[in-house]
Amino acid sequence: MRRPIETEQLGDSMNPAIFMVPGWGMPKEVMRPLAERLSDRFYVVLANLPGVSLDEGWIDRTRIGPNYDIDALSEQLIAVAPKDCWWIGWSLGGMVSAYVAARRSSCVKGLITLSASPSFLRREGWPHGMEVALFDEFATLTANQPEQGLKRFVMLQTKGAVNERRLVKQLQSLLPTGTLNKAALVGGLRLLKTLDVRREWSLLDRPNLHILGRGDALVSYQTLTTQTDVNPHQEVIVMPDIAHQSFMENESACLRHIEQFINANSL
Repeated sequence: MRRPIETEQLGDSMNPAIFMVPGWGMPKEVMRPLAERLSDRFYVVLANLPGVSLDEGWIDRTRIGPNYDIDALSEQLIAVAPKDCWWIGWSLGGMVSAYVAARRSSCVKGLITLSASPSFLRREGWPHGMEVALFDEFATLTANQPEQGLKRFVMLQTKGAVNERRLVKQLQSLLPTGTLNKAALVGGLRLLKTLDVRREWSLLDRPNLHILGRGDALVSYQTLTTQTDVNPHQEVIVMPDIAHQSFMENESACLRHIEQFINANSL
């Protein structure tokens, strides 16, 4: 069967399972170094969001357009995720993973998000998100000039990192070199703009860890540390001197936090 979600598997399938979902516009290879280290102890399935791939033939082979309706996307991800596994989502991938964990909790053993918040945009009662006008400006740039939009996003992701220049080079080396799937980029931004999972976040009944960077220019660490109505299953870790990619900027510390949380919440 043709599937719109591209995945790769790492580690022994007999080990406890982890499913990893990256953020907007970035291929799964961004998270592969962390996935490789986790695969020493876990069976890891690493996914791409629809329409994002370093394999130029993948989208043509699937013959399925990218679908960024949150319910359809959730079902697509569930279909390729291991059963009874931990979900680890970065940025938009973390928001989608939180939605799945709340709405389809029987599919999720526990949730870990990296640089994610319940709402990426500023809304009524949610002052920590990006201003809508600024987001719309970026979305327009991406729709008209996808390559420039991705390059701009790389700069935003790395702002606040200790070694910003090195991180920019790392991320740029992982951007697709062929023709970009503009429909995937635009669809992903549309989802990012409309997705508000504050209610789902508060209702999570699985262990959930959220790792944030104190220097992140896209997702403020205060989105969760200032909450007054905290989910009883929630744990928040703010990593100092980290921007939007804890798993790249301090891979060992990120790995340690993830493994310790899973160990503490496994039977």
